[in-house]
Amino acid sequence: MDKDHSSERENSISLISKLSGKLKYKNEDFSAKTRLTPDDVNVLLNELQVYQLELEMQNDELKASYATLDRERAKFVGLYNLAPVSYFILDYLGIVEEVNQNAVDLLNIPRQTILHKRFQSFISPQSWEDFYNFLHRLQYNDHKQTAEVKLKLIDDQFIYARMEGRAVSSIIVTEVKYYIAIIDITESRNAQQVLKETKDRLEMTLKASATGTWTIGCASNTVFLDTHSFNIMGVSSTSFNGTITGLIELIHPDDQKQVGNQLISAVHGIKDIDLEFRIGDIDNSFRYIAVKGHEIKIPEESGYFAGILTDITERKRLEQEAAILKNDQQKLVLSATLTAQEKERNSISSALHDSVCQLLYGIKLNLESVERSNSLKGEFKNVKQLLDQAIKETRQISYELTPSVLKDFGFVAGIKEMAQRTSTVHFQIDTYIDRTADTLHPDVQLYIFRMIQELVNNCIKHSKASHAEISVCLKNNRVSIRVSDNGTGLSQPHDQENNTGSGLSGIRNRVYLLNGKIKFENSKKGLTVTITFDNTPELSV
Repeated sequence: MDKDHSSERENSISLISKLSGKLKYKNEDFSAKTRLTPDDVNVLLNELQVYQLELEMQNDELKASYATLDRERAKFVGLYNLAPVSYFILDYLGIVEEVNQNAVDLLNIPRQTILHKRFQSFISPQSWEDFYNFLHRLQYNDHKQTAEVKLKLIDDQFIYARMEGRAVSSIIVTEVKYYIAIIDITESRNAQQVLKETKDRLEMTLKASATGTWTIGCASNTVFLDTHSFNIMGVSSTSFNGTITGLIELIHPDDQKQVGNQLISAVHGIKDIDLEFRIGDIDNSFRYIAVKGHEIKIPEESGYFAGILTDITERKRLEQEAAILKNDQQKLVLSATLTAQEKERNSISSALHDSVCQLLYGIKLNLESVERSNSLKGEFKNVKQLLDQAIKETRQISYELTPSVLKDFGFVAGIKEMAQRTSTVHFQIDTYIDRTADTLHPDVQLYIFRMIQELVNNCIKHSKASHAEISVCLKNNRVSIRVSDNGTGLSQPHDQENNTGSGLSGIRNRVYLLNGKIKFENSKKGLTVTITFDNTPELSV
């Protein structure tokens, strides 16, 4: 037993010596020769058992941690490899340490070819500087950094990519690793390029065609005008406050109401805008602007109006010139027609006066000669009366066709003589003629005479009037002609507009040639016709 006891004691001393570095009784001079009492051995054994238990527990915890770490790592690897974004892990030199499957598919080369290779080798030389700046920013910033680079693939193909990354420092080692995500933006980049090219072409088109673009947000009362629009309208962006009211204030006052009503109508139902308005220029001239647009609807948002704006000043000028030219041509044709009529009247008047009247006089003289030679009394009385009536009416027709007094004694005498000839016991005409009317151009005098003549004839034929008044007044180089009667007037208010008779038509044609206006006033007292025009040098036909 002593031998067994001695052997156990030696084993205990040996175990104690091996673990002496971990015991509280550790001593540099401790050795197997140290004499320990049985109590000391028991204490040491108890402490060793406690340490053993603690080590076993720590070992179990470590195994559990490793198992958890393996599970999390498996999850991370699965997520990492199956992620729809390309992931790269680079060391501080930019060498690829890890890559996921999406990145392999993106570069379209084997994984082993990518690993342990500088990432720079996959970047186009044109993007090297951007890549190195990206790494530099990662190294000296804690937050995420982004950059756009051009990656080169096999067969000399390229793609555009956006890089997003962050630098991560390890707790155990001091080396920095770069965690980078790469997104293929080739389609987006190409779409942006197409959009830019389209925008550039649109800009050139708008500039070449003098066209601008605009938008109006009715709900927000805002108006956007592009640079071309400001140039076309001839206003500066600083003078425009960007509101609908501000836009209307830029428009000519005579057009503001029309534009405002159109915009209100567009907001409340009419979905298209089609406007033409004027804007004052710095030289007191006008710019004519055409605006076209329609409503743009956005689901679950308030809509807005958008369209184009063009300068139509030149078109308006050409239209005005064309209208003036057409007007001049119409006047020229009408003047030529009236001149031809006057010539024809002169011809007929001369034929009646110089031929027909002379023949009638000759017939009357021959009858008188027959009466004297045959001592006839009263047999040709009725014939002579008819001859006198024919001679009188022929002379009257000749006068109406060509009033010789107008040429011989002037306009004032011609009107008064016409009134005297036309007046009867049952129809009296008073005249109030400005003496300066004789200074009017002969063609203008003739036009006025013909218009008064036709109006007086209408009084006699249609109005059942017993009195008429003719006045011609010249004041401030403006001619005013007024013919009134106490007859029945016009049967309907619009007769003066709708009447297609040759008489009123002739009056309107002459008023048109004189650039004048005609006004019909129908009342219980009768009808008053007023004609006004400016006596300008251009009125010589």
